Amino acid sequence: MKRPLTLLIFICCILTIKAQPGQLVLHSIDLPARFEQQIIISLEQDKLGMLWFVTNEGLFRFDGNEVVHLGPETKPGIPHSNIKALFADSNGNLWVGAQDGVTRLNLKSWHTTELKFPAGTDALSRYIRTMAEDNNGTVYAGSQNGKVYKIQKDSLVCIFDMNTAFKDLYDLPNITFIKQTGGHQLWFGTSVGKMVRLDILKDGKYGPPKFYGQDLFKKEQIVAASFGPKGNCIISVPNLGLFYLEAFTGEIRKIKGPYGELGAHGQVFMVPLDSVRTILMTNTPGIGKEKLFIYDFSKNDFSVQDLHYPRFLEENHIVWLSHTGSKILLSLNDYLLELAPSTSPFETLMAEPKSLNSIRAIYKPTSGPLLVGSYKDGFVKYNEQTGDKEVIARKYVYSILPWNKDSVVLSTEGDGLFWYEIAKNKLTPIDFESDQIQGKPMGKFLTFLTRHDSNHFLVGTYERLYMVNPYQHTARSIREDRLLKTKVLNILKRKSDYLIGTEHNILKWNYKTDSIAVFSRHGQYENQASLSVYGMLEVDHNIWAATSGTGIIIFDQNGKAIDTLTKKDGLAANIVFTLAATDKYVLAGTKNGLSIIDKQRHHITNYSTIDQLPANEFNSAAIYQGSGKVYLGTIDGVVRFKMDQLKGELFKNKIKDLYITDLVITDKKGHSFYDYTLPYQKIKTDIKIPAGTSYFSIGFGSMYQSMKYLDYYYRLDKEQQWISVGNGGKISFIGMPPGKYQLEMVAKLPDGHWSNNLLSLPIIVEPAFYQTIWFKLLMGILVMALIWLLIKYREKQAEKERSLRLKIAGDLHDEIGSTLAGMSMQAEMLLNGHRQHQDTYLKSIADNGRAAVQTMGDIVWSIDPRNDDSLSLFQRIERYGNKVLGETDITIQFESHGVNEKQFIPQKIRQNAMLIFKEAITNIIKHSKATRVVVVFSAYDNGFKLSIEDNGKGMASISVEDNHFPSVGHGLRNMEMRAELMGAELFFPAISKGFKILLICKGE
Repeated sequence: MKRPLTLLIFICCILTIKAQPGQLVLHSIDLPARFEQQIIISLEQDKLGMLWFVTNEGLFRFDGNEVVHLGPETKPGIPHSNIKALFADSNGNLWVGAQDGVTRLNLKSWHTTELKFPAGTDALSRYIRTMAEDNNGTVYAGSQNGKVYKIQKDSLVCIFDMNTAFKDLYDLPNITFIKQTGGHQLWFGTSVGKMVRLDILKDGKYGPPKFYGQDLFKKEQIVAASFGPKGNCIISVPNLGLFYLEAFTGEIRKIKGPYGELGAHGQVFMVPLDSVRTILMTNTPGIGKEKLFIYDFSKNDFSVQDLHYPRFLEENHIVWLSHTGSKILLSLNDYLLELAPSTSPFETLMAEPKSLNSIRAIYKPTSGPLLVGSYKDGFVKYNEQTGDKEVIARKYVYSILPWNKDSVVLSTEGDGLFWYEIAKNKLTPIDFESDQIQGKPMGKFLTFLTRHDSNHFLVGTYERLYMVNPYQHTARSIREDRLLKTKVLNILKRKSDYLIGTEHNILKWNYKTDSIAVFSRHGQYENQASLSVYGMLEVDHNIWAATSGTGIIIFDQNGKAIDTLTKKDGLAANIVFTLAATDKYVLAGTKNGLSIIDKQRHHITNYSTIDQLPANEFNSAAIYQGSGKVYLGTIDGVVRFKMDQLKGELFKNKIKDLYITDLVITDKKGHSFYDYTLPYQKIKTDIKIPAGTSYFSIGFGSMYQSMKYLDYYYRLDKEQQWISVGNGGKISFIGMPPGKYQLEMVAKLPDGHWSNNLLSLPIIVEPAFYQTIWFKLLMGILVMALIWLLIKYREKQAEKERSLRLKIAGDLHDEIGSTLAGMSMQAEMLLNGHRQHQDTYLKSIADNGRAAVQTMGDIVWSIDPRNDDSLSLFQRIERYGNKVLGETDITIQFESHGVNEKQFIPQKIRQNAMLIFKEAITNIIKHSKATRVVVVFSAYDNGFKLSIEDNGKGMASISVEDNHFPSVGHGLRNMEMRAELMGAELFFPAISKGFKILLICKGE
């Protein structure tokens, strides 16, 4: 059963034992955990370095942080379930070759196009196994049954068919690869032992095919070929070996490489390293994957480099080797590795990608293997030349104390003390009887070892300090009254005393007087409750202390703090685990990288995984210096380097490419839009964020894992302060005001310095319509218009009020003034002695007074807004008719239909309708000689009808035209005038007897 291909993260885990700059080293690659149990079928790298790969779930893109999935159900969709080939061309397209066809994914537009085959193409001819591109940008595809297609626009055109050249000779002559040489030649490999060449002519057509190796290769599959600068190539044919093809003469000869006939008994995997060199690897027994061959076309010669793998990969075999994009990828069964040149002076030992290998103790004897205490394997011997590792004991060695040239003392966590005899490879416990220990029992959990004299050494434990004589197997607890329950982390020997680093502070023990005192009780740290000290070092008569949280504190000989070095000063971290010194530098292994400190100037240069360290976190006391080399233990292997490489100009951190990976826009309804095309665009225009966006995020990343450990900062304006975004790969913006912005990004390097500008991205946040200038101007105009209308409205209302007052004044003058004047005149005549007319004048005064009251009531009723409805109008008409005709012999009858107090009738209409009615009643009384009057009032919608009909003598003697009374008679002319003022129609319908007035008002 095929094991799933696991991809591990770019943890820069160098698997080689020794890699000089320029040599190739192995790095492991990682994808998110969900892919650890999936089979990776095919891989490709686009021009930006993003990794594309295929699993049974479809196509995926990995940008260093996140994975994007494309399949049949996604948008855009990849309509294939069995993808066999991936190819990224130079024009920003990813080509997907599958068992049922070819699809092009335009990376700049994120659109897919399924290509069309010629009519009648069978299933095997649609089965695409390989794809390539020539120097002109033309893309080719090779099929399962020996056809080669050229892609023109959205179609495939067959330019070569193996079955046509050799009709019915071969069964499924699969095209294994397609390559172009600089001489305008296309080369195809086949599965039937033939190399095929097509010459590309000037007119774009192709010359007749030429075939090579028909008999020599015996129908064996030609799996790979690598071409040199002159068009010559080396060919790998499984079980036959390597062959050299002279392109111009067609001559083929067998290559006798190193280790005999390389490839004669197995497959050789090869990919170009550069324009003149080719990498070759094999699983052949006796050679194996541990040998990496490089063939140089310019020298016509091989060179060999050893590769060393961790033990768990020793039985794995090469499945494929590929040079895709800028990466050389190597598959070992279920692991994917990258081959890359080593550019770092740091060499990594014992790092294994499968699990962390935390190193707690290191010692290098004068001759022989490295002795290492490892949390993963226990106490081991490690051969630095071969990479072989031998487990001596599964014990967690915390400290290794050299005793003489043949033996060392080991302290362990959980197993006590041991002698280790190097030459004999023998481990012997150092036991103590209870009566041989002065004080409380030592226990088995030990921390630090320091030699006291030729017969004694000090042992630090989790609770106290002991003086041990290993020869007599005796131990004495040092000052239990002061050191009880004190975990010893580090011990520094001086001329007459020891400095003891603990979890709380530094203690000073004078072994001559057996006195204990606090050493670090001076300066700003006097009142500090806890000061854990992991390591101490005497530098130029001062004591450098590695602390947990306070960086490095420098004390004088009396314990006074005279200086500090922290992260603010450029230290890699404030947690420092180990210290070592050379003639010019102090080395500090921290929680976040290695700091190299100039002793005199305190200038700090930091190194991290960006410089190919296996890990950023170091372990306390895991350090060894000797023979000009330094060994430092980390949480994942050992770092080795030569101190003379630090002299002169120190190494500079290398910042790799950083790119935008995606843009996610979420609107106010929670709908999200994803744009993955940004990495492939030439950003010359602004990125526009549409109006109505609630928030948006911009992703950034790099395929270099070391870039993940940097802290990133951004700003949107050159005047703005830098804002930290950490290393999560996302910048989110919520509620951004509309405007133009310039997004800039930098990184803070491990040495505290800042990188150059890594990204510069113009962004426009588009305003909503109500945020635009034209909208604001329009709103300003509207406000001004509203103010103007309000002023005009107030003026109109004032004019209406003035008109109303004038009207009331006119009505009072016209209707009441003359009446009051007559009453006044009659009263004066009575006062002047006209007694003979007293009764007549008094009666007239009384009648005129009542008329004035009536007129006043009419005026008040007409202007009262509470009467603006049809019910009030009808009731007024009814009261007036009954009152006036009630004093005569004329009877009056009223009918109403639809009247109600909710139907609005304006004051102007009410008043004029009432006056028309009054005029009609007056005419009936004076001229009609009627005995009966019928009044019908009908309300509807916003209008009404008023009918006044009498049974008098009528108007037969007067002509009527079009139902309108002619302009004769003062009263009827007044009625017509008032009807016109109220916007109504006045009719005088002819009836058999009497006279009828019909007023129709349709309302406003």
